[in-house]
Amino acid sequence: MVTIIRQSIQIGNLIRTRRKELGLTQAALADKVGLRQATVSQIETGSNATRIGTLLRVIAMLDMDLTAGPRRRTAIEDIL
Repeated sequence: MVTIIRQSIQIGNLIRTRRKELGLTQAALADKVGLRQATVSQIETGSNATRIGTLLRVIAMLDMDLTAGPRRRTAIEDIL
């Protein structure tokens, strides 16, 4: 399933959902990636201070891919 993400909170929610699907706690995920549990919490709540490299490590550990493409615009609401 492909999810369109335009805000940091959306990627945080996606990461939280996937983590829970895999039966991992924030602490367990943090340990696997070499982060603090607080950092995983910040990612899941949409912190804009997360480094892209950190985010990519978390995504990879959750067996996910990050893809990008041209934005589809069908209405003004889709642009925001």
